Amino acid sequence: MTDEKSNDEKPVAQAEQISGRSVFLVETTAGGVTVKTVFLAEDGRVIQMPGIFPTQEYALSQIDELRNVVIAHFAQAVQVGAQVIAQANQTIASGKAVDLGGPTPDDTIQ
Repeated sequence: MTDEKSNDEKPVAQAEQISGRSVFLVETTAGGVTVKTVFLAEDGRVIQMPGIFPTQEYALSQIDELRNVVIAHFAQAVQVGAQVIAQANQTIASGKAVDLGGPTPDDTIQ
């Protein structure tokens, strides 16, 4: 029997200490408003990881703030949608052609 070490052993990385806080990453998409929890490090890095809430009071205050942010994102989406509809209506009323981005009669299939 030999004492050779296996080559498939991987070194254990040292744990890195990071200071910062858990935050909600809220984005408006075509499908709706998305919410992720991430960790915002003091050096500005955003790290994908679950939110950590040390106390019930802190968790509930963060959830209340999240609620306000989500409401603001939906309000902004409604406003942008209304602007797009208004612009489309102006274009239609002016009699100008609206480019829908599809193929034209000059397009060929190759």
